[in-house]
Amino acid sequence: MARRIWALLRPSRGRLVAVAFLLVLTTAATLAGPWILRYAIDHGLTGTSPDLDVVTRASLLFLGIGVTALVLVRVQTRLVARIGERFVRDLRESVFSHILSMPPRFFERTAAGQLVTRMTSDIDALQLLVEMGMVQLVQALLTLFLLAVALTVLSWKLTLACLLVAPLVAIATVWFRRNSQRAYLGLRDRVSETVETLVEGVGGVREIQATGQQDRMLAAFSERNDRQYDANVRSVWVQALYLPVMELLPIVSSCIALGLGGWLVIEGEMTVGTLSAFLLYLQLTFEPIQSLSFLFNQVQSAGAALRKIFGLLDTPSDLPSGTATLPAGGDVELRGVSFRYDREAPYVLSGVDLVIPRGEHLALVGATGAGKSTLAKLVARFYDPAAGRILLGGTDLRDADLAGLRRRIAMITQDGYLFDGSVRDNIRVARPDATDADVEAAVALIGATEALTPLLDSLAGQGGSQLSAGQRQLVALARAALLEAEVLILDEATSDLDPGTELAVTTAMTEVMRGRTVLVIAHRLSTILESDRIAVVADGGIAELGTHDELVARGGRYAALYASWPGGDVIRT
Repeated sequence: MARRIWALLRPSRGRLVAVAFLLVLTTAATLAGPWILRYAIDHGLTGTSPDLDVVTRASLLFLGIGVTALVLVRVQTRLVARIGERFVRDLRESVFSHILSMPPRFFERTAAGQLVTRMTSDIDALQLLVEMGMVQLVQALLTLFLLAVALTVLSWKLTLACLLVAPLVAIATVWFRRNSQRAYLGLRDRVSETVETLVEGVGGVREIQATGQQDRMLAAFSERNDRQYDANVRSVWVQALYLPVMELLPIVSSCIALGLGGWLVIEGEMTVGTLSAFLLYLQLTFEPIQSLSFLFNQVQSAGAALRKIFGLLDTPSDLPSGTATLPAGGDVELRGVSFRYDREAPYVLSGVDLVIPRGEHLALVGATGAGKSTLAKLVARFYDPAAGRILLGGTDLRDADLAGLRRRIAMITQDGYLFDGSVRDNIRVARPDATDADVEAAVALIGATEALTPLLDSLAGQGGSQLSAGQRQLVALARAALLEAEVLILDEATSDLDPGTELAVTTAMTEVMRGRTVLVIAHRLSTILESDRIAVVADGGIAELGTHDELVARGGRYAALYASWPGGDVIRT
């Protein structure tokens, strides 16, 4: 993890060198005090003739060093803040970019609450470590090193005596590292679970209130909240055992130093100034040791968060991008395509062979769960087939550049997501460079001028909460009109429109679909009858394929569906 953090800090390495230099200077300035005191005592206060000038010079030197250290710390703090903020900004962008690059299958098996936790509390834990903890950690280690040098120079005998407690420090630290790492990894998992429940509750609050499920949802949240509480208590328990030990050991060292040092002064092997400086330096070890105790706690928490973040970043995409450019135009071909959503699940599609000539409008019909939407998503490359190939113009979609493929193949679903912005901006999502005139032309092209034009500058609300289901579908269709995709997939894209609006939109969409290869999933007979061919999806494959008249004359599955039409416009499947 340290190597990966160092790689992420590459753009700030120049500033890091400057911070390291400043850390050395400020630490040395902080530790100069006892040495100056030693000089003042031994040369100005003890002996037969005390010298006030020596004490004065020592005092002024101490003051000058203190003011200089104050200025250096200010500069250091500003540099560290820049480094930390840049690190967190870049990491947050990397995580979000990776999330956006993941295929639908990833989001089907990963709870939204986990992703929210990665982007919020986990990164916040890292921000605290980088901006404050890392500097304190390095400074504490550097201080201990310089203190060890100073103590050894002052008296190697006292230093060896004080090191008797070092094995106890090492044992306590190893114990804390093992147990705190386990505790904080568990805590990150519990935080994710709590946030996941919160996200589900907020996202489904209307359904929860409408069905009177508040008590059930609160009980689920309370259960996970209690588990997070228990995980927090376990981490505090580990800390509560470790910190008192780390506070006691320096006191034991001071007692040893005072007793043995006093004897050395009496024997004439050490001056009073040297013993005073030694004891002060030994006292100064309290703060970095205590800081390290707290910082180990913070480092373990941040380390657990970092493992979660890197685990997310290391999750590979199920849809790697190729490098090939899809040729202009061409047929859509499915050759022996099989697919299942999980390795242990049964196949949804098996051995599907289908050719959709360029410019053809093909309707997919079949019972709910037959695999119509799955087939459409495979053509749009939201998934890759478990077996077989899907080609456009003779090029396997898996070999194609994914960004280019998204421009060539567009899919409009019945539940297209709307962002928190104006309706106009939501339509412009399909083509960010589109002008206002382009947006209005797209609305007119789908025959929704009367329904959508008055709403263009209104807020859609998050998820389109300010619009009706039909209006949301009109926005999705307007997006399709803005696209320049050669293959257009419509997954029940007009299912929420009233009959009058649907008739106008369906008529207008004829112009939108002109010259494009269109794959449409619909239950409305009017939409199906306007298609060039109809494919009946059943039993994991294409059970029937042909025109409306051909399939009715054949007397098979489609004829049965058509016969079940009670005189309305919807085939009940």
